[in-house]
Amino acid sequence: MSIAISVSVGPARSGRLLLAGCSLALAGAACAVCFAAPARFPGAPWLALALAATAGVLMRTALGRAKTHRIDISGTGELRVTVQQDVGVPGAYGETGATDATPAAAPASLLAGSVLWPALVMLRYAAPDARVHALPVWRDSVDPVAWRALTVALAVIGRRDGEERIDKIR
Repeated sequence: MSIAISVSVGPARSGRLLLAGCSLALAGAACAVCFAAPARFPGAPWLALALAATAGVLMRTALGRAKTHRIDISGTGELRVTVQQDVGVPGAYGETGATDATPAAAPASLLAGSVLWPALVMLRYAAPDARVHALPVWRDSVDPVAWRALTVALAVIGRRDGEERIDKIR
């Protein structure tokens, strides 16, 4: 059975909304600490500043330019993950915005701790002599047909060699 697939993972709306919601909650907590009950919290200005700074970082992340990843799984189960820079931006790689200039990634291995959820895949992988990467793949960042193919292929790769490298949570 061949499990060869190639999936483009774009920015997920649900992940961005989650970051923006957490940012707004932290901003509300900063306002509550600073204005509503400053006497209850020792060092209230510093605490409010830390909360507001964290809220700002999360909001910048939510509103910032997201990367697009490409996950390639060969027929033998070899995993490659590349980052697609400026996908669809005219003038990025010439006039057409083609992504042919993206270098090929080294083969990576799926690591233990990767998880398949119904709405999210947390993919832990590492190339030889490289650091460990964690890539969240939200269901709304992939085409529905590609989502099914990706989850099936990752489940098959995760069970190879009699080793459970991927947890499936339903």
